[in-house]
Amino acid sequence: MGKIPEEILKHRPAPSTEVKLINGHYYVYAYHAVKLASGNWGKKTDKCIGSITAEKGFKPNRNYEAFRLEHNNPGEDSSDSERIRLQKDKDAISVLEYGQYALIEQVAASVKKMLLKHFPEARANQIFAYASLLYINRFMYMDQVKPYFDQSWLFKIYPDIDMGRKAIGTLLDDLGRRTIRVREYEQDLIDSCSSEIAIDGHAIRSNSDYNDLGEPGYKFGKLNSPQVNYLMAYDVNTEMPLFSKIYRGSYTDKVSVKDFAGQYELHNILFIVDRGFYSKENLKLFSENGNHFIIPVPSNTIAHKTVMKSNDFEGSFYYGSGENVSEIQFRSMKISDTETIYAFRDLVENMKSRYNYERNISLGKRGFTEEGLKKYKDTLGMYVLLSNSDMSPEEVFKHYKRRWKIETFFQFLKNRGDFNYLKFQDYYLEQGFAFIMLITGQIHQLMVKAVKSQNDRTFSTRDAILTARMMKMERQKSTWYLKNIRKKDLERLAKMGFTPQLYAPV
Repeated sequence: MGKIPEEILKHRPAPSTEVKLINGHYYVYAYHAVKLASGNWGKKTDKCIGSITAEKGFKPNRNYEAFRLEHNNPGEDSSDSERIRLQKDKDAISVLEYGQYALIEQVAASVKKMLLKHFPEARANQIFAYASLLYINRFMYMDQVKPYFDQSWLFKIYPDIDMGRKAIGTLLDDLGRRTIRVREYEQDLIDSCSSEIAIDGHAIRSNSDYNDLGEPGYKFGKLNSPQVNYLMAYDVNTEMPLFSKIYRGSYTDKVSVKDFAGQYELHNILFIVDRGFYSKENLKLFSENGNHFIIPVPSNTIAHKTVMKSNDFEGSFYYGSGENVSEIQFRSMKISDTETIYAFRDLVENMKSRYNYERNISLGKRGFTEEGLKKYKDTLGMYVLLSNSDMSPEEVFKHYKRRWKIETFFQFLKNRGDFNYLKFQDYYLEQGFAFIMLITGQIHQLMVKAVKSQNDRTFSTRDAILTARMMKMERQKSTWYLKNIRKKDLERLAKMGFTPQLYAPV
């Protein structure tokens, strides 16, 4: 520096720069401090940011603007760190999406509390925030998460969590690879459930290359793609999902359920399952440890054919669902010391099916004939169920009909959540995402419960989210203020247990 004339040095733009004489011209370079191997401090030269002449002074080049933003502006007295802070503060988002995320924080507080019980706080918050973003905005890929997070009130609630693509990848990998906390969380749910569980599988399209789980399965013709099979256990009384895992596309439900049963302590549970789980091995599994089951009997079994030979019924009862009521006829047959097979005929469903069959005959549809109607008319609307419980026929039928709730939940995953096309190639990321889907489903079910509490059939969970979404938080100086609110919206959401913040410190 001693060789540089004073008339040149006086134009040096900032302390963290140095002037070099190169080929008769003076150039300005940025530098930063580095710690040397000896333990002493030195400096490392960065890019050239301009040139200096005695007549015209400092002339910046294209690198100077980046330097200026990262270092102290010439002529300013503030320190580098303070200047950078002020610059970032000016560029920060000052209006955040508030209502829909704050609504979930309150309505689904029990889910977050359970996560905090089983995961470290930072991880629990990250899981809950990720699931909240998926619930509000539907399925999104990992690189789409951070922009939504940064624009939401979640950014204010959880300032210390990272929601970038790499962080989300690490989260999913940990959930899929380090599964002890995940399984303990699900076991806790099972232990505290109502002891009536529906189990079912759901096929999801997945045609990523090198996917350890995606392959052609039983719905290949419909999906026109390889699939993965998403297995879920669901409390039919509380309507809460309890367990989820993704299995190979070629696995059938009767195979996957064995893995589920091997991972958890299952005692004194009534399993309500579909015919896809029917096998001698699974019936034994559903009978152990004080467990019971209700399952449809496949039509190709001897038991099914035997109970269907008779046209006589022992009695009937009325079954109501919503505003609809039907008379249900039944007969039963003991097939072992513990198992009874039941044949139920829904008379309303029988009449509707007959009408539709006759209509198809009149339209000339292929496969519908008078001979077919004569053959099948008495068996339309029939349910053939097997159970090892000591319940009455009426109770068996009514408990089985509750299984439909898990089908309704799968409709949420398909239509509202848009979990229809997974592109994961990594086994562990995909299993981790199965757990995130479980948490998203729990948030949804608590939202459904909160909306139902209003006893207003015209108001849906979607309506609740859209109503809450209108509320924004806007920063004014050192305070966030609630904006864009309407009294009637606040009154309606209050019935769901939601009270918004009017303001919050920055």
